[in-house]
Amino acid sequence: MTVYGLEYRPKDYRPTSAWQRLRPLVRAERNVLFRSKWGIGTLLFCVSPLFVRLVILLGYLGLLPFAGRLRDAAEDVPPAMRMWIPTEVEFYVEQVVAMEQGFFVFLVLTAMATARTIAKDRATNALELYWTRGISPFGYFVGKWFGAFSLVGCVTVGGGLLLWLVGILFAEDWTYFESTAPFMPRALFALLTFTVVMTLLCVLLSAVCASANLATILWCLLLGGSFAVEIVLRELLPGNRDTTAAIWEAAATVARAIAGVPYRGHSLEGSLWLLGALLLSLSLLARRSLRATEAIQ
Repeated sequence: MTVYGLEYRPKDYRPTSAWQRLRPLVRAERNVLFRSKWGIGTLLFCVSPLFVRLVILLGYLGLLPFAGRLRDAAEDVPPAMRMWIPTEVEFYVEQVVAMEQGFFVFLVLTAMATARTIAKDRATNALELYWTRGISPFGYFVGKWFGAFSLVGCVTVGGGLLLWLVGILFAEDWTYFESTAPFMPRALFALLTFTVVMTLLCVLLSAVCASANLATILWCLLLGGSFAVEIVLRELLPGNRDTTAAIWEAAATVARAIAGVPYRGHSLEGSLWLLGALLLSLSLLARRSLRATEAIQ
């Protein structure tokens, strides 16, 4: 039987834009943790600190029994405890960028999802399939990064925005809004910048790795090992206490500078140089790794 005897129905050709071809990539990476029970459990663990902040916020607004004691304690709180006061900018920024609060949560979230974005496709030889579907290497990278950023940003940027909106809705008057509105745009922009830089580093690292497990291990070693390098450098150079080698602290310093939060022990200029050099190096390696001589433009 010839192909003409199969009664195929005619269909008009409808060209699709580059964004329409990239949308499935973005959607797949954004929903990667919702495909299994382990992924959902990981996501719930990563948002658990947000619930702690929410309880503190509701107590401060007078919606919980211990509200009176919490407000009285907030009046005489030392500077080191300002991160627990809902009317301070540290309450929204430090929950993400502080080493003691946000590092482990962010590491788990990015190691389980973001670090595996491109490496898992390389391990299964799926990259060539994308090149034949009208997706360029650059578009593929942008789609993968934006999907990973959307997932992580919901926890980092979305969490702070949610706390602020809840505070506005449940406050008795406009005092809370008047106290937080001046610094909230800067705080959200700081969290956005922090998330963009860290997810971009993670996806670039994934692009140069041969397997998803290797990308996850190297990402953990990169963040944790840079802390060890900074400690060693400060021991070897005791006169320079602003030595910046930890990637997490460099990104946190930039975020604190944007939000107007005091930062100590790290140089803003050094942090910018460190992040810029790392982004440039990984970008060159990723460009070479994703190069496709027969990619469809």
